[in-house]
Amino acid sequence: MRLLGALAIAVLLVAGRAWGEGYPIPRGERPIAWKAVESVGEWRIEGDSLSLATPRASRNYFIQEDLALPAPFLRARVRNVARADLAILFRAKVRATQPLFSLTGYGFYVDGRRETVGFVRYDGARVDDSGVRARVRGLGKVGEIEIALFVAGPAFAAHVYDARSKKELASLTWSDPAFAEGTPGVYANRSQPPEVSVSLFVPEPPPQEASARDGLTTEWLVRLMRGTVLDAQVRAHLRRADREEDADVYVASEVGVELVRASVSSQVRDIRAGVPYRLRDPSFKTRLAKARNALPRDAFVEGIKDPELIGLALNALAAREPARARVIEVGRTHEDRPILGLVIGEAPEDRSRPAVLLCGGTHANEAVTPEVPLDAARWLLEHRGEPRVARWLRTYNVVVVPLVNPDGSHAFWHVSDSIGRTNRRRDEQAKELELLEYGVDLNRNYPFQWRNVEDRFNRDDVRSPFFRGPAPGSEPEVRAMMKLGEAWRFVGMVSYHAAATRLLVPYTVEGAREPVPSAAWVLAPELVASTQVSPAGKRYEAVRNLYPVGGTDQDWFYWSFGTLAYMVELPFTVPGARRPLEPMIEGVRPIWQVLMDRFLDGPSLTVRVPETFRAEGPVMVAIEEIQWPNGERFTTHPETGVFHTYLPAVGRYTVRVTSTSGKTMSRAVEVGTGRAMVTLEDGATPGP
Repeated sequence: MRLLGALAIAVLLVAGRAWGEGYPIPRGERPIAWKAVESVGEWRIEGDSLSLATPRASRNYFIQEDLALPAPFLRARVRNVARADLAILFRAKVRATQPLFSLTGYGFYVDGRRETVGFVRYDGARVDDSGVRARVRGLGKVGEIEIALFVAGPAFAAHVYDARSKKELASLTWSDPAFAEGTPGVYANRSQPPEVSVSLFVPEPPPQEASARDGLTTEWLVRLMRGTVLDAQVRAHLRRADREEDADVYVASEVGVELVRASVSSQVRDIRAGVPYRLRDPSFKTRLAKARNALPRDAFVEGIKDPELIGLALNALAAREPARARVIEVGRTHEDRPILGLVIGEAPEDRSRPAVLLCGGTHANEAVTPEVPLDAARWLLEHRGEPRVARWLRTYNVVVVPLVNPDGSHAFWHVSDSIGRTNRRRDEQAKELELLEYGVDLNRNYPFQWRNVEDRFNRDDVRSPFFRGPAPGSEPEVRAMMKLGEAWRFVGMVSYHAAATRLLVPYTVEGAREPVPSAAWVLAPELVASTQVSPAGKRYEAVRNLYPVGGTDQDWFYWSFGTLAYMVELPFTVPGARRPLEPMIEGVRPIWQVLMDRFLDGPSLTVRVPETFRAEGPVMVAIEEIQWPNGERFTTHPETGVFHTYLPAVGRYTVRVTSTSGKTMSRAVEVGTGRAMVTLEDGATPGP
């Protein structure tokens, strides 16, 4: 992070808060003179106030002429907030004329009726809610508000104040690199009454632009020499976070950083943007020491875990039950960390058994997600004597990969908790831009429907946390999981993410058609019904997706092997006072259990082909009554000649297998409850 850019952002934030508190910003301010370059609806201008006199469409907007904002500061004043249904636009453009709605850019919206503020993005024909919003109770009773808006490259921040009392009502940050330039303006829905008015103010002259590569952070990590004495003015902007052997560690605001540099610069050991999550979790240091000092079998500690604690936990479970569990290395990362898994079953070397995959930590900033696969592993081993669990262990091999993205997790825990969604691919462009967060969103990198979606959640831009990577399957973590899939041919899978309280049913990507009939959708209601209400009071529901997305693990496993692959969106990313970890885990534990019961209780099918038939190469297997419309070509396991699958209903099915040379065999089978077994070397009918 360059000091000049950091100073620019710090000055903007300090100035913005001071302005919101009723003090003039340095060098003054000026209201803009409203003049439209583009507009929809009839707008009324009175002095520096703009209001929608008559709406002409459901979406009305006023784009200001000749006021591009390279400077990253804008202040808005909104009157009659209770009836407001508008957004303050920035980087806005109109790409074409009406009747098409063609506005692009960003907005910060104010919904007085719902008492909500937040960021949105306008993508020509649609409005995308960023999900970055805040509920401001009592907003409708505030007559007038001020919004201090900061724009620094792809990063945005907004502070909302009561214009009269100067009380801060909300503070939000967002990042999106889609639109680099444009002008400010106002957007209003049809329900916007003319009594609601807006004024915009800009610095005069504008302050220095902050570089896009500098990012935007509100907290810093400061390490000072042990025993450094700070005066009261400095201490007010710092919070002690840790004490190391040679340093006192603080969390500081931008103001605190500048005060430290001005007053005790000779005592500074390190200053860096962002705060590692280990300093947010007061129990982490104690839990890590406990795990490190324990006997190997006792090194499983409670609570969310960094890569080291996850590795210790997996080895502890294997040490407790060496006959039923063994640790495997699935692959290695860009930073050469191991991706670890645990294979659980009474015959962990037997690849002919049905196998189930439970994985988490693909987006490592969703730090609760490794805990559900870890809980499943511990549950299986600790309840092995119960009849239901004993049946699973006799039948299945369960492969648990709690942390698909160890590099991202290390960054989240030990660098900054504002990063960690992506892996740590640091290519030349990321180096040139000096990005704090860099890398690939691993759940955009799988080679099914890769790059078929282009929006803010699916990006070719290395600066985006949704960067899909330079090529499908380019990342070592993704290749490792693909190799794992090839080796095991999982019949079922659950991939854990956060935070939406949803069960995603394949196919998630838009454009991929469901098989007819779909066992995944037949089973989904039963999986949802098994869950408990989340700690936040929400119930899980089955959906196709949260938003269009391509290149996911779920879709790739489904398309490649017919794996009944679900994605569980947990209700929160990290635990807290109102987000207890254990009820969340207990609430979704039944999903993987019902998934395993359903295969054994049926209807399901296991197909075996003779060794002579598979000696030529992969053997394709198809069930004629189920149509897969996306070019799916399922094969039996190359070593064992076995194919396992869920079926949507009881009934008569025709199994057809085809060798590499084109020879076919088929057999009809009546499937009721339970698992049907078909061996095609005995009683099969040769194909044409």
